[in-house]
Amino acid sequence: MDPQVLPDPSQTAAEPPDRSSASIPPPQAPPPPQYSPPPPHYTALPVKRKRGFFSGCLLFLLFLLAGGVVCILLLGMFGQGCLNALDEWSAEGSSFSTAFNKQDFRISRKVIVPAENNAPEQIAVIKVQGVIQNSGGRSLHSAEIIAEELRLASLDHAVVAVILDMDTPGGEVVASDEILHQVLACRNAGKPVVTCMRSLAASGGYFIASGSDWIIANRMTLTGSIGVIIGSYQISGLLEKIGIRPETYRSGVMKDMLSPTRERSTLERDYIQNMVSSTFQEFCQVVANGREQYPTPAAVAAAPFGDGRVLSGAAALTAGLVDQLGYMDDAIAKARELSNAANAAVVSYAYAPSWMDVVFSLKAPDSLKISGVMPPATFALEPGKLYYLYPNACP
Repeated sequence: MDPQVLPDPSQTAAEPPDRSSASIPPPQAPPPPQYSPPPPHYTALPVKRKRGFFSGCLLFLLFLLAGGVVCILLLGMFGQGCLNALDEWSAEGSSFSTAFNKQDFRISRKVIVPAENNAPEQIAVIKVQGVIQNSGGRSLHSAEIIAEELRLASLDHAVVAVILDMDTPGGEVVASDEILHQVLACRNAGKPVVTCMRSLAASGGYFIASGSDWIIANRMTLTGSIGVIIGSYQISGLLEKIGIRPETYRSGVMKDMLSPTRERSTLERDYIQNMVSSTFQEFCQVVANGREQYPTPAAVAAAPFGDGRVLSGAAALTAGLVDQLGYMDDAIAKARELSNAANAAVVSYAYAPSWMDVVFSLKAPDSLKISGVMPPATFALEPGKLYYLYPNACP
């Protein structure tokens, strides 16, 4: 066996490295600081508090109520429209009519003077105010409404007399005649009619008043203006100056009568004047029927006021155009006397617009307008229409 050879400690011991000779890298410089923008400024929103149970229920009920109101309005509009359409399509003699539905006509009775001793009789006061015209819609001041109020008063068993509360410069010939027709219907039904003239009762206003049993005017009322007027424009000279030459093709020489774009022919002038004169004779006949002092139309035309002038109430009394000077109290007393109803109540007898009429103006020819229940702000003569009108008194 070979003897074990032990390693030499001097050879096996690792010598420590020489650190003095090793290369140490130099320390690196720190990186430059990077710019970061500051955080955006903000304001903390307040924390909303949760609504309570009762607040939520109340809000729900409000929404439910609003939705119900809207539904009712829409259903009312739809139902009213259907009823009106059925009424118009079923109108006698026409497949379609623009007349308003008289079946839903509502009358408001506001007591002016209460009855004495519980008397059942009533004296109806009906207003005739503003320019008399058929507005084509359910306006409180349209001739159609006034005529319907008079018609219902003539059929109302409680009404024993009618007072016309008048303040008007007159208006359209046909509209005035429609009101006069219902005034005479009241008289034919045995119900006397008394006219109380306020500031103005001219032309068409006096035309209507002539049909009443008794006329009372204030001493300073403006009345009379018995006559007819028709208006048009003549702009042919202006068009010629600006180089416009209108062309009109017509089937006859009178087809474009009153055209503003050409001069009037002698034939046209004579024809229009004959229309005015004929309508004036109608006016004179109505006055002759109502005033004993002027038994014929010729007597009315020959009177000083036959030229269309206006008269004060005092002058009208002297001329025999009114019966008495006074006030509404005098008109009430006269109506009670003529109807033999000394204890009768005096009521304002007027068309009452429904909330549907006011809000939606279903009967109005134009867009929604509260003016459907208000008088127009201004008035202008429509070319080609005949008027019993005192034009200088129009707004």
